[in-house]
Amino acid sequence: MFFGSFIRRHELTQLNGATYLLIGCTITSLLFRKEIVIAACLFVIVGDTVATIIGQNVKSPKLFKGKTLMGSVGFLIACCIAGLVFHYFTRFMPISMILVGALVATTLEALPLPFDDNFYVPIMTGLIMSLL
Repeated sequence: MFFGSFIRRHELTQLNGATYLLIGCTITSLLFRKEIVIAACLFVIVGDTVATIIGQNVKSPKLFKGKTLMGSVGFLIACCIAGLVFHYFTRFMPISMILVGALVATTLEALPLPFDDNFYVPIMTGLIMSLL
């Protein structure tokens, strides 16, 4: 009732993106080191927000499942900026790991995978970053 304008049509009868995000970030926090968890969750939260704003307001070629090229570019730029700010204040991770994580998160978010991206983006990004 209160959040109707923020909810997609399919989220009225299924779990919404925020629930998948909570579950994905919780699983990520159980599997990986603190700095990887922070970066992976930061990427999906900041990147997805920026991608949605840009994707809905800037005309751009469509990619997969309603994702737009400019939304994905916005996701990548937002992830890079958020990751570099995280690096600047903490020095927890090398910049190369942050940039790879941002690219992985962007790619996963754009792909037409069969499950909600808010669930698997932090987990898979954390996995790739932990392997570096």
